[in-house]
Amino acid sequence: MDIKTVLSKVTKAEALTDDEKAFAASFDLQQEINKAAAGARKGAEGKLKEKEQALATLQADIETLRAEAEEKANAGKPEIERMAKEIEKLKKAVADKDAGMAALSAEKKNLIRGGKLNRVMAGLKFVDGIDPDLPRMALEKALAAVEDADLDNDVTVKPILDGWVEKNKALILDQSGGGSGTQAGDRRQASGGTGQKTPDKMTAKERENDLKAQNII
Repeated sequence: MDIKTVLSKVTKAEALTDDEKAFAASFDLQQEINKAAAGARKGAEGKLKEKEQALATLQADIETLRAEAEEKANAGKPEIERMAKEIEKLKKAVADKDAGMAALSAEKKNLIRGGKLNRVMAGLKFVDGIDPDLPRMALEKALAAVEDADLDNDVTVKPILDGWVEKNKALILDQSGGGSGTQAGDRRQASGGTGQKTPDKMTAKERENDLKAQNII
């Protein structure tokens, strides 16, 4: 049994069994979100650890080659030219290592920020037929000025999120039982616009262009 099955029956106004009622009553959304986030974080940390170990091995190999190069260079002048080439190789290896460390740091930062944005997104429900990447891009844009450390701070995030939701009611599923939020077509009609499709009538490309035209993404 899973929550999607129970929610599907509720949406269709189908009667729930006693087991389904008990399952729904005991279901903890925040706990499930935390489990998913923890699993993703654990997987990401494992990958990062593997890369860190690989970089550490590379560093050790570089140091070994450097020591060998210095020893051979001191053994006799006939080796100098060849060792100069070896040193150039070592410099490149060091540069590659530094680039790898920078990329690893950036990846780690993106993983952390992405996980926090996922938790923010998990609290929102969107209308059917919308590519989830579109509202995510719009929300990332709205929160772009928020530091990674502050994405967990409701005092910082909530005002921005509330403002974003208010401006994007057409994308948000109304959870109060009264249907979806104010549609973009309704707002256009109220301002005198005509001939515009509502989001549920648009193709994915039309919806993306519409969001860009409204400067949402």
